[in-house]
Amino acid sequence: MRIEDGGVMNIRNSGSRLKAQSLLQHLLGVVLGGVFLLTWGLSYASDTHHQVMPGDTLWDISEYYYGTPDEWPTLQQVNAITDPFKLQPETMVELSAFDPFPLSVLYRSGDAWLVEENGENFLESGDLIEVDSVIQTGPGSSLTVQMRDGARAVVPSNSRIVLKREGERGITFQLEHGEVESYVPTNRMRRRAYNIETTAGVLGVRGTHFRASYTDEALLTSVYEGNVAAQYRVDTAEASISEGEGARIDGAGGIQVVQLLPPPEGVAINSLSNEAIQVDILSPMQGQAFRAQIASDPNFLTIIRDQRSQSSQIQFDPLPPGFYHLRIAAIDELGIEGESTIFVIHHHGDRVSVNQEEGAWIFEWFHKAQTNYRLQLAADHEFTRVLLDYEPQNNGPLRVSRLPVNEIFWRVVSLDERTDMTVVLDTGTLNDSGK
Repeated sequence: MRIEDGGVMNIRNSGSRLKAQSLLQHLLGVVLGGVFLLTWGLSYASDTHHQVMPGDTLWDISEYYYGTPDEWPTLQQVNAITDPFKLQPETMVELSAFDPFPLSVLYRSGDAWLVEENGENFLESGDLIEVDSVIQTGPGSSLTVQMRDGARAVVPSNSRIVLKREGERGITFQLEHGEVESYVPTNRMRRRAYNIETTAGVLGVRGTHFRASYTDEALLTSVYEGNVAAQYRVDTAEASISEGEGARIDGAGGIQVVQLLPPPEGVAINSLSNEAIQVDILSPMQGQAFRAQIASDPNFLTIIRDQRSQSSQIQFDPLPPGFYHLRIAAIDELGIEGESTIFVIHHHGDRVSVNQEEGAWIFEWFHKAQTNYRLQLAADHEFTRVLLDYEPQNNGPLRVSRLPVNEIFWRVVSLDERTDMTVVLDTGTLNDSGK
């Protein structure tokens, strides 16, 4: 009988001229009053057109409106411009190619649908969602949508949103209940509104990554990048929420701004025998609860598990073995979700993989820290006639060859050094048919 240990891998410009023109127009406006308002409206205030000034190029216009010169080809195509360097003064450049509607479905997990007068239509990846649509997600579901101007939104389970146009080219998410997490690109047009609205208040987005939820007649937000302006109602006093801060707007108009809780530390992640995943937060935290999410992408646009827990232990439903991304955050006493810590996890489950290859048997399983393992082979299911009792020297695949041709029983046992507890990890049989 020959045994071999295998290896293991463990994973964890010219745009400034436009700005100068804008400043000059502002200074002129101080002097000329109403003339300034008219000039500003024709040249720069419109969400749909730009009036060309002498010396303008598409690179300038793209950088001024979208924060990057890289959108000039789209402007050239929409406006049928032959030479992007030579624009005729006083002509109007159409900017409306970056209308957020229609939205497209990037990803759906679980039940998500359009709510219409004649019933509910389930959404699928690639479906288009028009203005004034109502979208809803069911329990344990997640929906990711993308706007034509590049912004993306993740709608977790038990959420209901009405999509409205804001102004000529903006968008408002009327959040009736639930949550929405937004990723707004930094090159999104400055004057295109992106709002989250509830009966408790309004969030005007000036940032790139934030979360908003509406529950118990209160609007909660966490800002991870950029900043957000919070109002009880439109045209009321604003509270600015900066990166690393959160806020709660209650039904009476009170706005409370707080620092986000820090990301959890000392996290233990284990694959369980039923292919579930268990997360333990080992370090003490200020939070009243925890939230953990599992996604198949590092940006958490494809969320496949979403759990909240009042305790420091969170257990997910079984998942197929593979690599996943795990995000964990603490929730404070106001219900505001804090900063996240993110892990890449290799989920094996505790089951042992057994394969036959060129006359040898290959055993492989997930090795936990501070745990010793033994592979045992026997001629009977009670393991009274042991043929092999072997402790692997590393965490890689274990290759066993030159076994007898008759039926052989195998099991993998583990000894936890911390608890001194021995358990049978998995068991099975080998024979000449490979079963």
